[in-house]
Amino acid sequence: MSISGSSEAEVIESLLPGYEAEGFDFYVNPSPSILPPLMRTYRPDAIALRKDKKIAIEVVGSTASSEEKITALQSLFADQAGWELRVFYASPMASDKLLEIASIPAINESIQRVVDLKAAGHELPALVMAWATFEAVGRALLPDQFRRPQTPARLVEVLGSEGYITPEEADTLRAASKIRNAVVHGQLDSTVDQKMLESLVSILKTLCKLLPAGSS
Repeated sequence: MSISGSSEAEVIESLLPGYEAEGFDFYVNPSPSILPPLMRTYRPDAIALRKDKKIAIEVVGSTASSEEKITALQSLFADQAGWELRVFYASPMASDKLLEIASIPAINESIQRVVDLKAAGHELPALVMAWATFEAVGRALLPDQFRRPQTPARLVEVLGSEGYITPEEADTLRAASKIRNAVVHGQLDSTVDQKMLESLVSILKTLCKLLPAGSS
């Protein structure tokens, strides 16, 4: 299946609501600890798990090497009862797009916007802005890993593994990302409490302090 004009991260993010609505637990860049033996040498981009079905998700570009990879993966899954492979195509142009790194002043200004929106009672816009700022901070901290659009799950996973956020902060961010995903996909009756927003602002300010002083 092709999702035109979307990067790999955007493809994964677009799939998440649908799978969760069907009762699947959805894992992006799944840990080896939850993967079966057949995936010891292969790690899918995501997996969707439900009692009656297990799906491995691979996102590729439209290239000759991608077609070879798909053929190999189809052979790998051919005799695997209980597992299904689903392949999605990302736009090559979108996948190659590199994003600019935000300056510290721009990040601080964005954090203040979150604070102002929260104070004005605009909780959902504040949450969406907070998450955009979180990705900008992550890209400034780890430019080599985050120069392309990122899924919320990968942002939390990588920043946690690199020691930038604590396990408790990661839990807060995961909870916030679920609400953020619902909002950006049209669930406009979502709600977010002030305590969560306060925690997000605190996390953003802490991460901002970790940025190199020479950042533009």
